[in-house]
Amino acid sequence: MTLDGKEFALITAICFGLNPVTLKLGFGRGGRTEVALWIGLGVAVIIYVLLLPFAGGLHWDQVTTPALIGFVAGGLLGSGIGRNWMFIAIDKLGAAPATAIKNSAPVISTILAVLLLGETVDAIEVAAIFAIVIGLTLVTWRKGQGIKQLAGIGVLAAVGSAIAYGIRPLFLEFGLDNANIPLTGAFIGAVAALVYASVLARGSLFRVRVSIHEASLWFFLLSGVLQAIGFLCLNLGLAAQDVTVVYPVTSSAPIFTLGFTALFLRGKEQVTLRLAVGVVLVVLGVIFL
Repeated sequence: MTLDGKEFALITAICFGLNPVTLKLGFGRGGRTEVALWIGLGVAVIIYVLLLPFAGGLHWDQVTTPALIGFVAGGLLGSGIGRNWMFIAIDKLGAAPATAIKNSAPVISTILAVLLLGETVDAIEVAAIFAIVIGLTLVTWRKGQGIKQLAGIGVLAAVGSAIAYGIRPLFLEFGLDNANIPLTGAFIGAVAALVYASVLARGSLFRVRVSIHEASLWFFLLSGVLQAIGFLCLNLGLAAQDVTVVYPVTSSAPIFTLGFTALFLRGKEQVTLRLAVGVVLVVLGVIFL
């Protein structure tokens, strides 16, 4: 049985929905964000290397310069920079709020398209943007903290992650249009992001070993597996269908995060009605946008 683009996108949404919860559990046991990033990317590279023989190898002869640029840029923006900022947001803000903000990325893409490309938006898209803004307000607002909470490190990191993730699919689609080899693209992107993570951790493997807590290690390894599978399915989905078909499905990840938070983070993060309504508004806004 062959899966289509929407089914690959749904697997991506489930993996990306569970991943923030596993990370939060790891951070709650003393794990550090840069260590989680390095381990997750290392796991991804290993998984892709093991899968390459089943896809007929690396197919390096098909990797043109434009394709390489697309795969590297997509990997750096999503698996590297975007994921790093996302990890910080999860640690500081919480799994469900951080995921909701990150998945508002299409708003960033739309605003950039209007400002830089002169594109226009219709009434439905304007309504969708308003729904997302209201949803994000409900997700991030904390009673008694005032407007200053919007400048908190968790919110800023989540917004930065949304910007990076909002741009990533454009580069991935560009790369896949020039070389339709999804696994190779995922592998190249993961290697580029791993180089970035190594620089971020000052390239010291010894430092990573001594700073990691054993209890958090398993959660970070699981996070790496989920991210690797999710990102590969995203590439396979984009290779099968357009961004406009795949991206709305993957944007449902915050709904899964909300459910997994209620199941696995009970007592650590509170799932309130305000949070649930905010997450649903963001997801619906993204789908209609």
